Amino acid sequence: FIQVTAFSNSAKVVLDVAKGTYAEEYAKANGVDYTVRSFVYVSVANGTCGANAEWNFYENGELVISGSGAMTNFASHSAQPWANFRHLIKKVVIGKDITTVGNYAFAYCQNIEAIEFEDGSALESIGVLSFFNCPKVVSVVLPETVTSIGAYGMGDCFALESVYVPQ
Repeated sequence: FIQVTAFSNSAKVVLDVAKGTYAEEYAKANGVDYTVRSFVYVSVANGTCGANAEWNFYENGELVISGSGAMTNFASHSAQPWANFRHLIKKVVIGKDITTVGNYAFAYCQNIEAIEFEDGSALESIGVLSFFNCPKVVSVVLPETVTSIGAYGMGDCFALESVYVPQ
């Protein structure tokens, strides 16, 4: 909360506010000059998921895989490092230098609505049961570099309507 008089007699002040936040609304409503920056979500959990791969889970429901090389091949969906909050994941972003999505990586993440691969992706393979039972995913555009999709890689994705498959 920002008091109406918080910036009284500060005629030169320009607030640097995040887009769509209370601070932006305050500046508009009270005639305070402001600039808008992109909203940055806070990471609420993170760790490693491969020799050179790491993950960050953000408060907006995004799980971002970054780093390079292959992700870990997990023995089951309960071995995912994000298993305890997989029901909160809404979007998965795979970094451009990740080469393999590991087995069971996102299996049973039943609230994923979007799977995104960064521009310039080096992804080569999607492991066994990688995106198994992600029933809210409607469309996926696989990177041009993908050469293999493992058994049930996108099985039981009941809403899936279109998948761009590279040559």
